Amino acid sequence: MNRLSLLLLSLSLLATACKKDPSKPDPSLEGRWNSRSATGYSYDAAGQLLSQDSVADVSYYMVITSDSLNYYDITNGSSWGRHKYTRQGNTLQYSRAKCTITRLSEHTLSLRFQNVDRVPNMPYSEWEDNYSR
Repeated sequence: MNRLSLLLLSLSLLATACKKDPSKPDPSLEGRWNSRSATGYSYDAAGQLLSQDSVADVSYYMVITSDSLNYYDITNGSSWGRHKYTRQGNTLQYSRAKCTITRLSEHTLSLRFQNVDRVPNMPYSEWEDNYSR
C-alpha cells in the first residue's frame, strides 16, 4: 500500500511540475516607440536579395493608439503626422503604406514596409523600421 501511495504521490508531483506556465498575453502594440534604426532591402526582378543596408536613426518617436500612428520629432516633439490605421493580424495599413509587424515584444518593434508602387518584373526595395521602448 505504501508503494502505491508513493507512486500516486510521485505521479501527482510530476504532473504538477510539468504543467506549462500560464501563457503571457501578447505584448501591446500601443504606446511610445523610439526609433533606433532603419534597414533597406534591394531586390532584383525575380525577388532575389541584392543588398541590405542599415542606418541608425534616432530622430523621431512614434506613438501608437488603438486606431492611429503618430510620428514626432525627438528634439522638439513637433508632429510629423498622424495616420489612422487598420490592423489585420500582423499587417498594418495606413494612408498608402502597408507594413508587417516582423517583431513585437514588450521592448522591441520592427515594421517591414512593402513597396506599394512595385512594378511587376522590375527591381524593387523594401525597408524595415526598428523601435524600442
